Amino acid sequence: MAPLLQVSDLHIGFGASHAVRGIAFELREGEVLGLVGESGSGKSATSLAIMGLLGKAAQTSGSIHWRGSSAESIDLLRAPQDTLRKIRGHDIAMIFQEPMAALNPVMTIGRQAAECGAAHGLASGRDLKRKALEALEAVSISEAARRYGDYPHQFSGGQRQRILIAMALINRPRLLIADEPTTALDVTVQAPHTAAA
Repeated sequence: MAPLLQVSDLHIGFGASHAVRGIAFELREGEVLGLVGESGSGKSATSLAIMGLLGKAAQTSGSIHWRGSSAESIDLLRAPQDTLRKIRGHDIAMIFQEPMAALNPVMTIGRQAAECGAAHGLASGRDLKRKALEALEAVSISEAARRYGDYPHQFSGGQRQRILIAMALINRPRLLIADEPTTALDVTVQAPHTAAA
């Protein structure tokens, strides 16, 4: 079976600083892969490169091939933004490390979760709200229906992290990238999730 994701000789630099030097790996459907390294070793930069979120300041070389649902692969480092937007959130989703930086402070968590589902036209109206509520309940946001209209600052750090997890899972992506997803989780929630992983 061909790899779902194939990273080859990936180099990432920011000015004179080299974040990633020649990393290569493959990931097949159903596999789990962990990138391990000290702080600043390029784990997050690699994740952002796969998502097409590095920004114009980054210098990249190598390739990141995504096979997706077609026989032809797409090089995510060279794909146009409209192609990346179709893949991002639908086929590949990411749980970011900093919930307060990833969540919009002036939008309710319900609207943000629903927006993730709406972005790819997978649901609308009541179905969209139901899907968002199911995702929030699945990550143990208690009284999700009552708290649907609350804002990020009304939740604890661990709850915000779980909201990000719900948003990443709402479209059932084929590839889920988790950038230290248990860092801010409440200890009582972190333990069962860590044990299950």
